[in-house]
Amino acid sequence: MRATVFIQPMKPWRRLRSGAAILAGRLTSRLLRLVGRAATALPGKLALTLAPGLLADLTAGRQVFLVTGTNGKTTTVRMLCRILEDQGRAVITNPSGANLDSGLTTTLLAHVPLLRQKAGRQAALVFEIDEAFFGKLAATIKPAFCLVTNFFRDQLDRFGELKHTRDLIAKGLRESQAQAILCADDSLCASLGRESRQAVYFGLAEGQLRQTPDQGGGESPFCVFCGSRYQYSGVAYGHLGLFRCPGCGFERPEPDLSFQSLALTERSVEVRFAFGGQAAETTIPVPGLHNAYNAAGALLAAVRAGIPLADAAASLSKTQAAFGRMERFAADGKEVCLILVKNPVGMERALDFVARANDVGAVMMLLNANDPDGRDVSWIWDVRFEEAMPAGPIGVSGVRCADLALRLRYAGKPSDELWVSPEHLALFDRCLALCPQGRCLYILPNYTPLLALRADLAPRYQLPEIWR
Repeated sequence: MRATVFIQPMKPWRRLRSGAAILAGRLTSRLLRLVGRAATALPGKLALTLAPGLLADLTAGRQVFLVTGTNGKTTTVRMLCRILEDQGRAVITNPSGANLDSGLTTTLLAHVPLLRQKAGRQAALVFEIDEAFFGKLAATIKPAFCLVTNFFRDQLDRFGELKHTRDLIAKGLRESQAQAILCADDSLCASLGRESRQAVYFGLAEGQLRQTPDQGGGESPFCVFCGSRYQYSGVAYGHLGLFRCPGCGFERPEPDLSFQSLALTERSVEVRFAFGGQAAETTIPVPGLHNAYNAAGALLAAVRAGIPLADAAASLSKTQAAFGRMERFAADGKEVCLILVKNPVGMERALDFVARANDVGAVMMLLNANDPDGRDVSWIWDVRFEEAMPAGPIGVSGVRCADLALRLRYAGKPSDELWVSPEHLALFDRCLALCPQGRCLYILPNYTPLLALRADLAPRYQLPEIWR
């Protein structure tokens, strides 16, 4: 039988309905691109309105990887895609970060010609999934692998507390019956192992976990099973570390894949991975310890999918930063580095990274409170700015720039070193002018100001479109 988009036979009426939905979605996408729009969600939304089962049809019978969690989804997906592509696999993914059912369907609509080919049956589908929608989408898509990066407090107006987010993902793992790839060092993430028939873990080598005299726990101090306070004998950052519950005995599982951070610079992280008695070293051009965690998750998913450890690790050295995630570009004899921050731990990791960088020339921060950012910006008061406050003037912009400036002022930054303006492009020019030649302007925005600023800078500095 001639290969079609759909792996499993469908009734004629359903095939006709799905065909009409595909046509309508692809035409909508083409029209939006012609007028300069990104077309990352609307075509899929229209197609799903016409054929609600289309996403399940397009993914049926294929190898699907789903990546979810609070931080690191986009970077982890990019790393996993690089590994699979180097193995000669065709890969379909959602690089723009449109991670709801409409975004995934839009992505698949763009690849219908590939899916219709015989080779398209072997394509790997690697999707970033929004935490709140994971339960629904995992049950619909039936993935082979589900990778959960971590849990940090984020968008409280959408997700509520961390336990609620964890339970949403647990539901998806139970219903999908996929193999779970989990962070051993995150107590909430590791607890999901009880929700999966087959779970494997990645984590930092114990010798690299910073010793701590207190109980630690950060944003997740209490056991998800019995409510006792965890005891920590080592911490990576936040609540990631070597935890144990004195009440019920739940503890950090032994990682199937462990890693060591051998060297950290402002441009890369050198990592040694160990799995099943084998070891591999590589330098990843996406810096930060948090990105070493992302790399470990992607690597473990690849190894479980049958790719040799050495080959997969070598592919990580070719990974490029996703838009706004440690993304660097040249600007008038200087550099600009965009670091997305959207919650307390993310901001603290970014501040720590900037504090360790040797090329800092200026710093700018942006804060919005639109729906994709989360309307509640009270999280900025939980950031320990006092411990890693950038020296010199800081540009502050975004819809909620006054809130952020007030927080920085309370953290000890003098008023005359706070350049506050809602006009982000004019403030960018001022901060870039402050930055010396050969140095870097580090910009720390949350989600919607990142998109807005990057869109303004893209034509000036020939930046690639976010969906590429």
